[in-house]
Amino acid sequence: MGIINITPDSFSGDGVLNSKDSIEDKYKIAENLGIEFLDIGCVSTKPNYKKVKPEEEMERFDFFIKNINQKFKHSIDSTNINVIEKAIDLGFLVINDVSGLKDKKIINKAKSSKAGVIVVHRNSNSPDIHEIREYKDVVEEVKLQLDETIDTLLSEGINESQIAIDPGLGFGKKVEDSAKLLLEVSNLCEKFPLVLGYSKKKFRELVPLSDEDLLNFCFDSGVSMVRLHLDK
Repeated sequence: MGIINITPDSFSGDGVLNSKDSIEDKYKIAENLGIEFLDIGCVSTKPNYKKVKPEEEMERFDFFIKNINQKFKHSIDSTNINVIEKAIDLGFLVINDVSGLKDKKIINKAKSSKAGVIVVHRNSNSPDIHEIREYKDVVEEVKLQLDETIDTLLSEGINESQIAIDPGLGFGKKVEDSAKLLLEVSNLCEKFPLVLGYSKKKFRELVPLSDEDLLNFCFDSGVSMVRLHLDK
């Protein structure tokens, strides 16, 4: 899964807001790499990110839609119900909600549309996704908390076939905990497809594998999809 940030302030400096040429470049990179699925985000979630008004996020999304390449499959990376509804109505296949699918309106949209959902792990006790949480056993605790969220979604009428999980590497976790989750990711791949995002995150320095070896490690461990920034 390739990442396209329709922002001016992505942590990796790859935002393509207001640049049709930059969006086309991302599509060309994805095509050259054989990537068919692209995750579209219109607000930054980097540490100390600035909140964006819902109307501004929608304007950014509308700019992307004017320049979309329909040959690709798309998911929407958002917590904004209006953006999510518009994306799904326009044919986006997956909702990637870093807030952990807590909004009943988002759950209802997923239920009515049968769209896929990526259940992202985060510290549910804090409004800040980057507030560091202490873990005794990060793998088991993340697994348990993801299971609890999934149970809630199933009780709300979401079908098992719609669900994938994401352990939320870098969100509210020490770099050591994120590295441990990555290296022991096979323990999380037992029930649902797992989407993993480690690209350009700080904890990556603690994982002594080349980009190619890490990608192979993930797929050998049972990971279904890896989210990667699209670099030339």
